[in-house]
Amino acid sequence: MELIREGVDKVNSMKIRELERKLNVQRKQESKKSVMAENEQLEFFERTFDEKQKQVETLLKQAQTLSKFELPEHFNLISKEILLLQKYVAASNLFLRNYSLKKCQTTLQELNLKATTLENELLPKKKFGFKNKSLKSKDVGEKRTMVDTVDSSIFPTSRLFHTSIHTIECGFYEKHNETLLLTRDEIAKKDVSLEGLSNCMVYLKGYPSTLHLNHLTDCQIFSGPVSTSIFAENCNNCTLVIACQQLRLHASRNVSIYLHVTSRAIMEDCDDVVLAPYNWKYESIDEDFAEAGLDKQVNNWRCIDDFNWLNAERHSPHWSEMEENKRVKDWT
Repeated sequence: MELIREGVDKVNSMKIRELERKLNVQRKQESKKSVMAENEQLEFFERTFDEKQKQVETLLKQAQTLSKFELPEHFNLISKEILLLQKYVAASNLFLRNYSLKKCQTTLQELNLKATTLENELLPKKKFGFKNKSLKSKDVGEKRTMVDTVDSSIFPTSRLFHTSIHTIECGFYEKHNETLLLTRDEIAKKDVSLEGLSNCMVYLKGYPSTLHLNHLTDCQIFSGPVSTSIFAENCNNCTLVIACQQLRLHASRNVSIYLHVTSRAIMEDCDDVVLAPYNWKYESIDEDFAEAGLDKQVNNWRCIDDFNWLNAERHSPHWSEMEENKRVKDWT
């Protein structure tokens, strides 16, 4: 009996060792497959990232061959492609190694810098002055020259103003506590700029070509449809009622935007932004939409690309939709 028992124990021990051997082999195979799958995933990511990077660089080269009329939409496309690439990196960071992630982030920063530098080079903001017109002004048609002596320490990021002698033409600069108006004839197909305004209410009735908003504080801006882009930066505690093909909002805080935009809006370094659909009405607004080439039926006011938020699965904390009961219904 003792011999039989020893024989059974020996057989069981051999079975256990064999089972352990098979389990070890299985674990090694699974580990090898996991490493191979991870490597394949990483290789696919790197290949896709390189392809998308080359697409952006190709678009940057193409920009140098386009007309100024085509450039705003082209740079909008470049911004979208860079943002998509940023989101792709963010969605892949679960399996990316630290080295790969840092390398991609560096590449993205370089692409953004190249795009900004090239856009400033090919689409420099014009040197122009401003027509000082308010609702209280009697002599609104008078043109005169002035010396622009803007202190760069006050407006360090402004590219709109230069120390020069020029004619006051389209827009407002350094106005405080005023109600200001530009009419359809004055702004039609023109570049309009508002800068250095505080506690002002501005009405732009017509269809500008572009609209530049910079260093606005406690202001309400009402604009008819802008045929290309609105560039807004350093706007704080403001309400913007605006319509355009493309909106770029930068370095702004506590801004309410009633928006009509036919592409996707882009924001960067912004916070406390709330959005609602555009709802300003005036006598010739339907004609102005037609002249500006904007489709009133296409409004992507909810489609915001936030360059500071790359998590595609969660909403950006920097902007939100305005609650309906808090929206202004009638601006008159």
